[in-house]
Amino acid sequence: MPNLRTAAPTYPFLSLVLLALLAACGTQTQSSPPGSSNPTPLSGKTVTYASTDEVFLNPERGFRPGVQFGYGIGSSSLAGLDLAGFRGRGYTMIKAYISLQPFQNSAISETYINQLRERFGQMRQAGIKATVRFWYVWGGTATVPRSRILQHIEQLAPLLRDNADVMAALQAGFVGAWGEWHSHSGLSDQDKRDIFMALARVVPSDRKIQLRYVESLRLFAPQGFSESQAFDTQQIVSRLGHHNDCFMVNQSDAGTYAWDDPQRSNDRNFLAAITRYMPVGGEMCGDVPEAGSDPYNRRSPQGQLDELARFNWSFIANDFGNVERWRQWGIYDTIARKLGYRLALTQSVVPEVATGGRLRLSFTVRNDGWAAPYNPRPVRVVLRNPQSRQVFSLNVSADPRRWFAGSTQAIQVDQALPAGISPGSYEVLLHFPDPYPSIAARPEYAIRLANPDVWEASTGYNRLNQTVRVQ
Repeated sequence: MPNLRTAAPTYPFLSLVLLALLAACGTQTQSSPPGSSNPTPLSGKTVTYASTDEVFLNPERGFRPGVQFGYGIGSSSLAGLDLAGFRGRGYTMIKAYISLQPFQNSAISETYINQLRERFGQMRQAGIKATVRFWYVWGGTATVPRSRILQHIEQLAPLLRDNADVMAALQAGFVGAWGEWHSHSGLSDQDKRDIFMALARVVPSDRKIQLRYVESLRLFAPQGFSESQAFDTQQIVSRLGHHNDCFMVNQSDAGTYAWDDPQRSNDRNFLAAITRYMPVGGEMCGDVPEAGSDPYNRRSPQGQLDELARFNWSFIANDFGNVERWRQWGIYDTIARKLGYRLALTQSVVPEVATGGRLRLSFTVRNDGWAAPYNPRPVRVVLRNPQSRQVFSLNVSADPRRWFAGSTQAIQVDQALPAGISPGSYEVLLHFPDPYPSIAARPEYAIRLANPDVWEASTGYNRLNQTVRVQ
């Protein structure tokens, strides 16, 4: 088998196959930066769309709370966590802390693994996802050896594979205090590489693994990586993500970057060059720095918005740190809107009649958020008979992970009509479902576009407010 490679140096690894998006004959043209030329418009009815400033839910992005998903701190019980109400509280994702504290000197019990399996099932039923982190010590210094960590990863492999559908990302965890990859005695850099590679082997290849520190990211991509490497499943860099769990506590974010310049600025530039290809999230662990120099303009409202935008943040805690400051500054709702992707239709062109047994249409989508979707996701055109409600779907070969912040995508579709479709008039809709069959039909896991009067909460479809006649 081919090896999965780091950008440099190279480490052996089994080949991973990315969960394939359903392909068809549509084409995608990126027109970024603004001003780039779009494909020649098709003839047909043109509809333009207004955007909305409404704050609404979308999967795998936004504010998120942290919860003790397994044993609570100092507890041997999993009781007391109600996952069902999180969407009603305005969340589509949580940060799931999973304690391995009782198993520092033993294998994980099957009873506990089965309880965690039930917990993932509750999360699926609730219509939410999680970033998942395993930890051994809540503060202090961890001493769990490499061999025990690797044993536990192998034990957890079936659990992680079976529940990847509701895992937005995995945080590397296991190492150090809070699983943040610091304060761990007895582990070398090579041990840390081996632990990450073990996680990459057992976690499905369409899921990223977030690391806390820039120096940890450099273990796998010393010089950063390119867009082609980011989407090459033979490269270990295609699995990297980042979580900053001390955002704004000081100029280095408690060691996220080097403590002093010039290395601190080098680290920031290194990170900014790669975050568009990965899930980025985290939390504040203190207040805004109030003393000393402010070389990155991090004390002003606009400076903090710029920081979140520069590093392509998709999610952040609003139950920890001085989030109240954002409310006082009047930027809380801006952050709620801009975290992650915010896709909005700008135009569609749909012919009155589908001639020659083919559907030809185009639509344009702009990303007004701070990041692209970071997990694979199909793009589908849906034709629905308004009388019978019968639905036919066409899969478009577009990859939303490349719909980067600030870009505009002009998508043209030209493909055969679905088999079995009857003559008649059909509504035209867009559908961005989750690719996992277990939740693909769940509207909670579909992307909602940021336009008024297009979203169908009962189906997860976005209406183009266009019709086409099939003869």
